[in-house]
Amino acid sequence: MVAYEYTEKGNAGIMASVKNDLIIVPIGGLEQIGGNCTMIGYKNEWIMIDLGIAFYDKLGVEVLTPDVTFPLSVRENIKGLFITHAHEDHMGAIQYLWPQLRVPVYLTEFPAAVLGQKLKECAWHDEIEIKVVNPKEPIKVGGFVVEYITMAHSILGSCGIYVKSNGGSIFHTGDWKIDEDPLLGEEIDKQRLIEIGNEGVDCLLCDSTNVLVDGETGTEAEVREALLRVMSLHKKKRITVTCFASNIARMETIFVVAKQLKRKVAVIGRSMRRMISAVAETSYFSSKFKESISSVLSEDESESMPPDKVLLLCTGSQGEARSALYKLARGENNRVGLGKQDVVLFSSKVIPGNELDIREMQNLLVSNGVTVVTTETESDIHVSGHPNRQALAQLYKWITPRTLIPIHGDKRLLHEHAEFAKTQGITEVMLADSGDRISLSDGKLTTISKKPVVLCAIDGNDLIPLDSQVIRERAIMSYNGLVSVSFVVAGTELSGEPEVIVNGIYIDEENNIKLRKIVAQIIDTELTKSRGNKHAILRGCQTSIKRLFSRHFDKKPVVNVLIHEG
Repeated sequence: MVAYEYTEKGNAGIMASVKNDLIIVPIGGLEQIGGNCTMIGYKNEWIMIDLGIAFYDKLGVEVLTPDVTFPLSVRENIKGLFITHAHEDHMGAIQYLWPQLRVPVYLTEFPAAVLGQKLKECAWHDEIEIKVVNPKEPIKVGGFVVEYITMAHSILGSCGIYVKSNGGSIFHTGDWKIDEDPLLGEEIDKQRLIEIGNEGVDCLLCDSTNVLVDGETGTEAEVREALLRVMSLHKKKRITVTCFASNIARMETIFVVAKQLKRKVAVIGRSMRRMISAVAETSYFSSKFKESISSVLSEDESESMPPDKVLLLCTGSQGEARSALYKLARGENNRVGLGKQDVVLFSSKVIPGNELDIREMQNLLVSNGVTVVTTETESDIHVSGHPNRQALAQLYKWITPRTLIPIHGDKRLLHEHAEFAKTQGITEVMLADSGDRISLSDGKLTTISKKPVVLCAIDGNDLIPLDSQVIRERAIMSYNGLVSVSFVVAGTELSGEPEVIVNGIYIDEENNIKLRKIVAQIIDTELTKSRGNKHAILRGCQTSIKRLFSRHFDKKPVVNVLIHEG
């Protein structure tokens, strides 16, 4: 991985403020779902909470990471990276950014197992300092005391993080919900949250994902009943269920339901198999779960069994181009094919921004004769792992925070969360942007400075800013095409015909001939004007050719000009 070189100037004012106040610097997760990362500082010491990725799938880029310009500028004073849970949007960037940060990483048991699985592929995996922690056991790092608090979610080992210092206290919820019957994992630690509230929480950083959702939050037990009911309607078909690979509770539900229906399960998808391996390394590995995964079929075995005796469990619920389900929909799996004998259940919510990708994949499935079942018609085959309005109101009552910063959401969700919190009696609420430097003092939030951050793209083996020239050129090429012109100059005259290659712009044969003649005329003109100045020739040709395409084709392509001396 070639790292983008991060630099930042002008931290003096921030550092001076840190000496007196508790400082909060959100790095990501305030403009989109994903890329979550927050810095908390006091007296020139810092901790980080989460370091996640965001999914992009545009312009050849699939994964984005937070901008760690600011963390790198204070790296020597970072006491640790504290991970709330094992979802990619909260810890998926560790494998890309840790070699630059090189700080200790604190996690509970299951996230540590997942991280260990991921880092096996990294050359530096034995250099990282991983510290496995237990909920409710205070961790002293520098001037901070950090405590993990158990929170229910759709993955094992999820915790909120309680941070105390002489400058004040902060509770970061991570992702959470209230589930009275989680089936797998522990319930939210209501008692400890009430105790924390009694101690006094100066600022709550709270998940905003489902703030638009009212009504009762469903439970995993209800999902289990619904999946059994829906699957029973398709007794003669082969059933495929897609869900988030990290939703271990849902995975166990599917194993249980499959057993009740006398079906064997085949797991398709690398990330899902990795999660199963992680569970196997932890204390969550119950005898029931062990029995379930010990009987998992291979893909070859599943294809040879009668349709009514098998269930496929696979990744791809968000329409990811490289996922197991998308490959099945496109007929790219050499072992398993989907057709009229199949029904596919989407046991997942649609993450905002993925609607078109999911719909495209579902259309492919339907075109192949597959029956598709989603939460649009069977709403109870999935339950979210995030809090609705009632759960948010309940958490406010338990914690009674003095101030609130909504996190984990796009701008609409953050704004709605702020307005809702005010109706519940929290008067000091701040809507922040990633990169803001926020001071917390005496129950007041103040923005010290605003430094916009730029998400970074994982591009092959490189890490580059999303607003870099490379990405901008790709965007231009995707809409306006690419024109490459190559020609030979003998002295100050054009030698022979120029070579003109046009990509991404339709030009018929007649216009193609005309184009070459016009380009040759442009080159002759620029050669005459430039009097042998090579840079002037390049600039003049690029400008004139861009103007030509704008006038005649209504396109503004990227233009490359190569000059060869004859």
